Amino acid sequence: MGAQHILDAPPGTVPHGTSAAVPRRPTETGLADTAPPAILYTPDLQGAVLFPEPGYTLIAGTETFMSGAVAEGIDAARAQFGRYARAMKKRWPHLQGIATAYPPAHRAWSHPSDVTPGTATARLMSLLSAFAQGTCTAADFADGWWEARRAAHSQGERTSGDLADLLDRVFMVLEDYTPDPELREPGDLTDSALRERIRHLVASA
Repeated sequence: MGAQHILDAPPGTVPHGTSAAVPRRPTETGLADTAPPAILYTPDLQGAVLFPEPGYTLIAGTETFMSGAVAEGIDAARAQFGRYARAMKKRWPHLQGIATAYPPAHRAWSHPSDVTPGTATARLMSLLSAFAQGTCTAADFADGWWEARRAAHSQGERTSGDLADLLDRVFMVLEDYTPDPELREPGDLTDSALRERIRHLVASA
């Protein structure tokens, strides 16, 4: 997360009583063998990892910290933990209760009609429709798409199946588009070529 070192302390000593904390370098040998109960946190208190008992950890922090610590998104991590808890129920039956206490905030939408109105993913679908119908410029579509995509990720929104495939394909198409014509390189998509590609994706979805 960019911290020069992290602090290792018993739970209940943070942020007060930090004299009990032990500085640890992120690359320190044996750090992964930390035994519970323990808490690892950054000196500026931007993020922390609580290791209360065997089988799981709890992570909390600022948006920047969480985006780096849980790159797949909070909801995706919670969903993955739910699957892990079910797989490990014989060894650690208490994990089922932890997974229930921290469920994904959003279910994974698999079809455009499933998307909850007002979400960032709904904004992505609205931009797709507007651009395919010609009521949105290529530059506005690209700018709006990246902004909504970042918002969807930061809010933990998840997609699956055909919808996830559509959004991934749009992402790959936009990788070949630069809104400013003066900055385009040979092979980059023009505005009209981008619209044609997007219309094809929407039609085949």
